[in-house]
Amino acid sequence: MTNQLVSDADVEKALDWLRDNADDIGAAKKDAYFSDGLVKHVKALAMKRHNDMPVSAQEREALASEEYRVALLEAAVAAGEYEKMRSLREAAASKIEVWRSASANYRAMKI
Repeated sequence: MTNQLVSDADVEKALDWLRDNADDIGAAKKDAYFSDGLVKHVKALAMKRHNDMPVSAQEREALASEEYRVALLEAAVAAGEYEKMRSLREAAASKIEVWRSASANYRAMKI
């Protein structure tokens, strides 16, 4: 069958990509989750260094710290990588769905 929208080779590549990148997607999700927690941890440690101040001042100092900025940047990079992998996974899955629909339509036309 020739499918103008998505070829069999395209579907095979999409399936291969999904299989070959499953671990990378999981690792990207793990990194994003860990980085988010690390930001909170860094904030708590920075606040702890100023425990002689009111809580609002502790938070201000923590949010202004270089450690917090670095942790935020790392979390943003990790979140961006995960979203990239997730988007590529969705694109591959969508390509397979388009192929599946077109194949079903082709079979229905043959009947």
